[in-house]
Amino acid sequence: MIVLSANYAYLDKAETTIKSIIHNNKNVRIYLLNYDIPQEWFINVNQYANQIGAEIIDEKFDPSILSSAQDPDFGHINKMTYARFLIPKMIPEDRVIYLDSDLIVDNSIDELFSIEFEGNKILASPHIYNDLGNGINPEGKQTSEINAGVLVINNKLLKKDKDLTDKLFKMSAENHAEADQDIINEYFKNYIGILSYKYNYQIGADFEAYWGNPVSDCVEELLASVNDPKIIHYVSPDKPFNFMSSGRMREKWWFYHNLEWSRIVQKYTIFDITKIGPQKFDGQVFIFTNSVAIQNLEELVKRLPKICFNIAAYTNFGWDLLKLIKYPNVKLYQTIIGEKQKRLIKTADAYLDINYGDKVYRIIDQVKGRNIPILSFGDTADQNNTYSNYTVFDNDQVDEMVDKINEIINNQNK
Repeated sequence: MIVLSANYAYLDKAETTIKSIIHNNKNVRIYLLNYDIPQEWFINVNQYANQIGAEIIDEKFDPSILSSAQDPDFGHINKMTYARFLIPKMIPEDRVIYLDSDLIVDNSIDELFSIEFEGNKILASPHIYNDLGNGINPEGKQTSEINAGVLVINNKLLKKDKDLTDKLFKMSAENHAEADQDIINEYFKNYIGILSYKYNYQIGADFEAYWGNPVSDCVEELLASVNDPKIIHYVSPDKPFNFMSSGRMREKWWFYHNLEWSRIVQKYTIFDITKIGPQKFDGQVFIFTNSVAIQNLEELVKRLPKICFNIAAYTNFGWDLLKLIKYPNVKLYQTIIGEKQKRLIKTADAYLDINYGDKVYRIIDQVKGRNIPILSFGDTADQNNTYSNYTVFDNDQVDEMVDKINEIINNQNK
């Protein structure tokens, strides 16, 4: 499966990469590591991608993990580059193809999903500035630096080290000229197998070489020797999406950038416009909280994908709640004000009184005024409750609450 990382500021570049992947590779699952990309973007693109068996998964992480990392020495690279260190910790797949978001996939890469690791933890192409085709020993091992923009990761093997992500981030607090790339080269030394340059065609290298590298002719010759690049990586600051750039293959990047999602779908099947539009849910439940701790919430959300969970608070949310917007059926309303409160109460089919900490009786009293069901678990139930439509489940009775919510919704829809 494929993993990218991007923040909202880089989303148009990441989306261009994703379009290029799906245009040339059907039935792919793409995880996008991020901390601030709105839920609505994922919902929209998946309404297209799902029509051809593809999926873009919102994989949220707490951005504070990047705080200790050193800023990269290059202006066109930011701390999001370290997010790939989260792959062993967050991505469940046994094999992962990591791709930078400043590249395009210009052909099928099916072979990367089956290529043998042969004892290696990572497969990657040499870093063209340093290697020039000579960094491979007779056993096919890496002897000079690899470029980390395309990685085939033996994630099953990496996940055996439960502390690997922490170790890599600890190294990121030290100064490395090429940030995560130096760390990957150092940490995985002797366990990196070599990929062909066609899987990481470093097109910007000629720009850098021409203006400051005495081996510019060698770089040109190496790039010219690759007749069928499948992944085109714009490695220099002279990106094709800059206002002005002089590098080659700018038009290829803009082709994918401007490619409409409906055209990508039509390449494989008949585009169904009826699947595009606002989300539709069978029913809605409401939670008002003063705490990020909400009992059994994530399990309920996963078990009830057709039920919308509206969660509100008077304050800003902590990360334990913010990360839940990766689920399309979770809607968060922080620092909520009057009209929005009234709408959420009015449209709720049930209220879940499952937050730890103090109860917000002002809201609960309005819910009771509608005489809708209130459901809770033992640890979070209001011990002084006298409301007749209040049901308390044991702490481990998630199945029973799921059944009750479905029953309430079904009765409402009759």
